[in-house]
Amino acid sequence: MRKTRVTARTLIGLSLGVTVALSTPIVFAKEKKPAASAKKNEKKRVLVGGFDGPKSDQARKAVIAALKDDGEYDVSDSEDAKPGASDKAYAKASGGAAAVLVGSVKKGKGLTLSVHNGADGALIQDVEIKGDSPAKLSKNIDSTLAVSVADAIAQTKASDAAASDEDEKPATKKDDEDEDEKPAAKKDEDEKKDEEPAAPTSSDDSPSLSALELEAGLRAEHRSFDYHDTPAMLFPGQPTKLPSYTLPLGPAFYIEGTIYPLAFGSKGAAANFGITGSYETLFATKSVYLEGTPQEIQYKTHSSQFFIGLRGRIPVAVHEFGLVAGYGQHAFSLVGGDPTQPNFPDVSYKFIRLSADARLRFDAVTLGVHVGTRLVSGVGSIKSDYWFANAKAQSFEAGASLGYSLSRQFDLIAGVDLLRYAFDFNPIPDNMDPALVAGGAVDEYISGSLGLRYTLRN
Repeated sequence: MRKTRVTARTLIGLSLGVTVALSTPIVFAKEKKPAASAKKNEKKRVLVGGFDGPKSDQARKAVIAALKDDGEYDVSDSEDAKPGASDKAYAKASGGAAAVLVGSVKKGKGLTLSVHNGADGALIQDVEIKGDSPAKLSKNIDSTLAVSVADAIAQTKASDAAASDEDEKPATKKDDEDEDEKPAAKKDEDEKKDEEPAAPTSSDDSPSLSALELEAGLRAEHRSFDYHDTPAMLFPGQPTKLPSYTLPLGPAFYIEGTIYPLAFGSKGAAANFGITGSYETLFATKSVYLEGTPQEIQYKTHSSQFFIGLRGRIPVAVHEFGLVAGYGQHAFSLVGGDPTQPNFPDVSYKFIRLSADARLRFDAVTLGVHVGTRLVSGVGSIKSDYWFANAKAQSFEAGASLGYSLSRQFDLIAGVDLLRYAFDFNPIPDNMDPALVAGGAVDEYISGSLGLRYTLRN
């Protein structure tokens, strides 16, 4: 088999400058409803109590700001509730709030935020937010607090006996008399009812979900196309016209996104179904065949792919699992040389993509993985009388990503992906040129990416 050498030259330097500024406020006009309905839809009251430890005042202010920015809660603060107090003290200090939050800051470690039930003061959960310096701690509080405490706050409940400041009124003499006249059994029943733990809340109190996600950035792509079971491999010395192809590294731009239409105004099951899509294109790349010889050929190198489909997600606390199905196309071609006797076949895959993914969040860090297959229905001009008339392919894809929260809306994302198409060229026609015979081939793409993700939550 002839030795071949194909390289990719990047004509321009890579630079990443992705700035996404999408933040369009959505205002919903609400009609005035009866008092009973308004009470059902009012925000859950949260009381931020005292904090202790180094720079605790700074951490406390950051917590209050993050909760108010989230917009899901009616936030008040009072230092009457202190870290280490009894359950009864937290219930007394709640003042009708459903949740009481107190915190302890440890130098070099971060903040432990304790979420207590307003009804009885019982501890619901200790939430850890890391930060080895006051500045990093404040940054992590801003970007992750609302999501981290949402599940715990959803389990809290205000005391039935507690009234809001607007509804409070002094007890009258008749009220005292009525209380005294209650049978002892009835009093015991009321006290027992007040001491019951808070019941789980409905899905309306679930953590806030993303309604829109957009990610854009640059990708460095390596491609290799190798044949197997050629006559030259089986019988050394046989001629072949099937040189392997390698693109060491080529720059590409990518953009992808998912929108959940019903998540803009709902938190029900329907808010977990979205439309997803992506586009990617190679740029500033050329390939050289037989470099440094009189037969040297330079090829313009083109590659692009797009995908559109549906995604369903399953939120689990702050984590998320998803299933994706849809249609896509992926093409790779070399332009140059003699078009009647090309050295390399062009490919143009048409496919149905099926994949599963997971996104796990740990404070400011997010880990993502995905795995799937592409059910290939078309392969392009490689399936022809000149190349391989019976060409068919199957595909496998997988990848992983690491994200870091820059703020509540933006994450920096780095990832690595593998995409492989496996060809079968059999059966080989009897009249096939022996120099163009092969049993199959592998078309493989390995890439690394760096991008910025924007998330709009409901």
